[in-house]
Amino acid sequence: MDDHEMVSPADDARDRGPAKYFHGRSGILAALARERRHAEKHQAGNIFLVQGAPGAGKTALLAECAKRAESKEWQVVEIDPDALWDPTTLRKALKARQSKLQIEAASAQAGALGVGGVGITARVPELTTLDLLQHSGKEKLLLILDEAQRLGDGRANDVRRAEIASNVLTRIHNGELGRPVILLAGGLGTSRRAFEELGISRFERKCLRELGRLTHESERAILRDWLTKDGGAAGDVTPWIDAIAHETHGWPQHIMAYVDPAVTQLYQDAGKLTLQGLDAVLCAGRKNRVAYYLGRLADLRIEQRRALAQIIATTPPGKGISYTDILKSLTRSHEKAEAEHLFEHALHKGVLAADEDGRYAVPIPSMHDWLLFSYLEHPPQVLPSPAPHLEARDVRSHEGNLPHDRERGLGGDIAFPNAVP
Repeated sequence: MDDHEMVSPADDARDRGPAKYFHGRSGILAALARERRHAEKHQAGNIFLVQGAPGAGKTALLAECAKRAESKEWQVVEIDPDALWDPTTLRKALKARQSKLQIEAASAQAGALGVGGVGITARVPELTTLDLLQHSGKEKLLLILDEAQRLGDGRANDVRRAEIASNVLTRIHNGELGRPVILLAGGLGTSRRAFEELGISRFERKCLRELGRLTHESERAILRDWLTKDGGAAGDVTPWIDAIAHETHGWPQHIMAYVDPAVTQLYQDAGKLTLQGLDAVLCAGRKNRVAYYLGRLADLRIEQRRALAQIIATTPPGKGISYTDILKSLTRSHEKAEAEHLFEHALHKGVLAADEDGRYAVPIPSMHDWLLFSYLEHPPQVLPSPAPHLEARDVRSHEGNLPHDRERGLGGDIAFPNAVP
């Protein structure tokens, strides 16, 4: 078999889509379960929005929510934004999940439109999206909308489409469809604004969730599953988990950035947990992290990146800065319109994220550090603690943490390969 056709246990280590090993997010899962029970009891509905930066694990969470809803006999239908105003798009989404779709009378003029099998006759197009949701059965329905920020990307800006989408969203939000219907939406930090533009200005207290890092316990559980079940690790994986978790900060995308090389390394070493193997994993994981960071900044010019770094430098990791102060800083080097656009772009790409107080910060500690050392003329001289469980002879491979070594491409929590001086 050719090398490119060989199967590796790391093939399933993806940083997008459903998670092979899901842990954590118990608060969100419990809140959505509560909404399902309420909808069942009162034949009602709601909108549940989860938003966060790219790589926070939104799609994996939505998949887990779908699996749990299906286990409680909810019909789960994945939709695109167009389905809120386009009957054809919604009809296709419903048909994709049903072996039989019965359309009840949408109005006195429409009459009985029930159709057996999986098809729908040519008479159906006169139905609206609202008709389809109200009269496509009595099943409990969970609509899942991923990348919800796309509601505001222009396709809903047509006045008529916006009116239709607004009406549909309002009816779902108020539980006025005569059946249990919940819209579960996941998207970037601009998703709430997209809903506001379509008339949904207020969410139930526990139905708007900002997705951040995983808990320490969940992060370690995910790493343990991958190392033992897919990597076939022979022995105590705690030192490897300690070292990797020291650099992933509970961020799902970062976890997978290290899982891929870790599983590959263990496969090559027949499950042996060597210090040399761990060092290779850490180096590869850091490169993957940098690729992620550069992807967040891909559309920004070097001077724009430096302007963002200047803002970030004024606040410690995890501390936010107000929108007014951000704009004040950006307008020192950019026209107001460009400064506003730069802020929106940074928010959309996950470089910045809002906290509960409405302030903004880099959501990932290591990305905060990378931005400073990559784009500040005089980066802070801070030496992070070495990864735990590494013996003295292995610290040499982490000397790249020193700021003066950053151009050498040596890795670490502060110095990264491909950094821009």
